[in-house]
Amino acid sequence: MLSGIHMPFKEHTFARFDDVLSSIRSHVLEMCELVELQLNQSLQAYFESSASGAHRIIDQDYLVNQMEVLIDELCVKAIALQQPTASDLRTIIIASKIIVHLERIGDEAKKIARITIRLAHRQQLQKRCSALIRRAAATTQQNLAQAVANYASTDVNAATSMLGAEDTNIEEFGTIFRELIQLMTEDPRTISSSLEIFFVAKAIERIDNHIQQISKMIIVASSRYS
Repeated sequence: MLSGIHMPFKEHTFARFDDVLSSIRSHVLEMCELVELQLNQSLQAYFESSASGAHRIIDQDYLVNQMEVLIDELCVKAIALQQPTASDLRTIIIASKIIVHLERIGDEAKKIARITIRLAHRQQLQKRCSALIRRAAATTQQNLAQAVANYASTDVNAATSMLGAEDTNIEEFGTIFRELIQLMTEDPRTISSSLEIFFVAKAIERIDNHIQQISKMIIVASSRYS
């Protein structure tokens, strides 16, 4: 449950430094859950052409920012008030970097929501590219879920295997962009809505790039990669 996101930051007292690391990790996983939900709901709103659903995503975006601030404060306090070892310091720094990528994924989800509102009002979602966008979106959703699972389990092998899919993702998005260019060339009346769909595809591509970076952070955080 996302129980902590509505609470203001308070002074924490920890009996052991392990509690500090556990709290940071727990909050990062909580932020992962929130961002994953935001992404899934924004894509659902897009494919359903739901302006009301998109508005909810935009209205809830502050929760992601709130979580980032909370975790960043925990990380700063852990470094300032404790004396972390090199490996513990690395764990804290990696967590602080991961939440930056999570916050940016939330931003891209909000962009998709805003585009959805514009397209829904004009009723101009392009069916021709729908299958391609759906496939790319489904892959990105699966990748985010897997990256979260890898962070939760510290599964370096799984995180490493995710990096190998980068070339496939580039090719997939290239296909979408070529299809959109062909659409606009064949019928200039589709240019406006096709450009909006192009921006959705770019948002999904950027999300996948952030997921790749999170996977790299998981690898760096492992003591086996020190």
